[in-house]
Amino acid sequence: MKIFLLILFWSGVFAFSIESSYEVAHKKALQEDKFLMVFVTKKGFNMSSSELQKLMRNKAIDELIEKKAVFVIVYKEQGESYPIEMLYTQSIPRLFVLDANELFVCEGLYLPLSEEALRTCMH
Repeated sequence: MKIFLLILFWSGVFAFSIESSYEVAHKKALQEDKFLMVFVTKKGFNMSSSELQKLMRNKAIDELIEKKAVFVIVYKEQGESYPIEMLYTQSIPRLFVLDANELFVCEGLYLPLSEEALRTCMH
């Protein structure tokens, strides 16, 4: 199931879709020749929700993600398969950008995220 998040503002509607599982997101990224953007967090971690909302409120970041990446949320506690290196992060929440081979295209990004950092990573 795909989850759609919409944030409404006076200037318009900002939205990027968030896939429900790592496997689904990875397949979609391969099919669409996009980066895979993985938001790693812990269940019940309130800071993650607010950081994700901030990320979505930035129109430039929202458009960049929609155009160049497939976005998925991964919880450290989940049993689903994803690159193990992400489990070792000590900073939660953290954003990882992977290529088609599931290799990191840059260091994990800390939040709050700047548009410049994301553009540099997703060259």
